[in-house]
Amino acid sequence: MNPVEAERLIIYTYRRVKRRGSDDAVQVCHFYPGTYTRRAELVAVCPWVEIVMMAEKIGVHVKPRKRSLRVGEESYKRLVVYAAVRETLRSPAKIMELEEVVRMLEEYELHFWFTRILAAFEKGRLAVRRPVQAFKVLHGLD
Repeated sequence: MNPVEAERLIIYTYRRVKRRGSDDAVQVCHFYPGTYTRRAELVAVCPWVEIVMMAEKIGVHVKPRKRSLRVGEESYKRLVVYAAVRETLRSPAKIMELEEVVRMLEEYELHFWFTRILAAFEKGRLAVRRPVQAFKVLHGLD
């Protein structure tokens, strides 16, 4: 990460959900535009292990046993797009395909999807479904 580049913060928490008579905990990733910002830009239900593995694949140095990641701007954009789309995928094959697609996105396309997802999240969590579905259809992940 470039020393001049601003750090972006990603943390995870657990949320309890009730599914068919059992209480489960899911990991929720919170994406913050700055280290000391209180309001998350995006909140997505995505396994933390997958976020960390994706970060390593795109070249982020990850410290083990931490509940947070500090990343640069481009890595942050890739992880936001990955987490938003990953939340809607269940098939392991599609998840692997998504990793490859997100890693290969060019700068302008990455910025486009990043801004679309964040703009939709400002309207509410359900509004994110529309740009995510468009991303999946465009890249053959549906």
